[in-house]
Amino acid sequence: MAEPTDRTGPTSWHTPDSPYTVHADAALATTAPPPVRRRFDPLALLVGLVSLTVAMLAVVAPAVLTSVDPRWVLAGAAVVIGGGVLLATVRRRR
Repeated sequence: MAEPTDRTGPTSWHTPDSPYTVHADAALATTAPPPVRRRFDPLALLVGLVSLTVAMLAVVAPAVLTSVDPRWVLAGAAVVIGGGVLLATVRRRR
């Protein structure tokens, strides 16, 4: 098999002569907009606390999780989701 004589490759393989490539809009990328203040979300807080509780139970006392009836878990999830939907509909729109 003959070896190719041109080993330069495409121009995209070439490295620039200068060590860093600075684009004209690089200064614009460093100025970040001010942080946006977010509203308190009680549903996200509740879901996070429940998740942490389940994880803690799985680590500390796994027998407690196996003794829980999954039907009660589904019923509790339905109540939480229904409450979240009610809160979302009651909340004033801005």
